[in-house]
Amino acid sequence: MCLSTVYKNNRSDENILCSNIMLIDVNGSQITLIDLFGERTIVEGSLKRANLTDGYVIIDVA
Repeated sequence: MCLSTVYKNNRSDENILCSNIMLIDVNGSQITLIDLFGERTIVEGSLKRANLTDGYVIIDVA
């Protein structure tokens, strides 16, 4: 199972939005992140990078 950590704007510890993300759903500028426990986090922004090998996603947030 591949789980990811999601960061806002750049990959640094202070920019972590959420962890253990298993599903990302994009609808326009609304990004829904669902973690291993089914908790949803909704973010307005755009997907910048998804590196599933290293387990991280970066979202550009205004």
